[in-house]
Amino acid sequence: MHGSHLKSSLQLFPGIGEKKEKQLFGVGVYNWESLLQYQKQKNEPLLPAVSILEERKEELEDQLSESNFSFFTTELPSLEYWRLWQNFPERFCFLDIETTGISESSVTTVVSIYQNHRMQTFERGKDLEFLFDSITPEDILVTYNGKRFDVPFLEREFHYRVKNPQLDLMNLLHSIGIKGGLKKSEVQLGLVRPDEIAGMDGRQAPLLWFEYQRTNNLEALEKLIAYNREDTKNLEIILEKTIDRLTDNRLF
Repeated sequence: MHGSHLKSSLQLFPGIGEKKEKQLFGVGVYNWESLLQYQKQKNEPLLPAVSILEERKEELEDQLSESNFSFFTTELPSLEYWRLWQNFPERFCFLDIETTGISESSVTTVVSIYQNHRMQTFERGKDLEFLFDSITPEDILVTYNGKRFDVPFLEREFHYRVKNPQLDLMNLLHSIGIKGGLKKSEVQLGLVRPDEIAGMDGRQAPLLWFEYQRTNNLEALEKLIAYNREDTKNLEIILEKTIDRLTDNRLF
């Protein structure tokens, strides 16, 4: 841990993008205060004037002291939302869905959300239509490949526009060199799944649902739900482990 992850975001200042931020990290400028001190000493022409940095720093500190979560989700690039976990863990809503496939005729079968240590699971034909009643629109949706799959799939099925800020852990993992899908990423991060669902992957989830639909096999449904919940809860662990790697290696 290297202090406040949020206060280490230099991209919150005008004129500083990802490339410039990395350059500043490289010369030991790691937070808002050291950025201000650096500019006072160097007067670098490619950085904003000291007066502008001071004004912005005061604004950022005021917003942080007021716990203005939405301010920071608006100001930060989406890949940088992980910086908010340290200050606002209760505002992260981890989400994972199961479907009957990936075609236009496919439908959602089970969805779980995990937020503030509370798991909720929604099942097709039971309570799936109440899913978005349980998601606060300002909170961050945390998924794995959700920007390309989970969220568009739900939007299409529910005829609903998801406006939540989103953190896709697939992209964050790629930024630290971990690729190969959710299960392979878990292995690389040292996660171990329970024996009853170890070895399962997304291809088996539709089969469990179809088995339940054909024969009312409750064991198949329970296994599907357990698999979905494990996927969902593991997203929190993946986020924490990824943040550990980012901070341990000064990749932020």
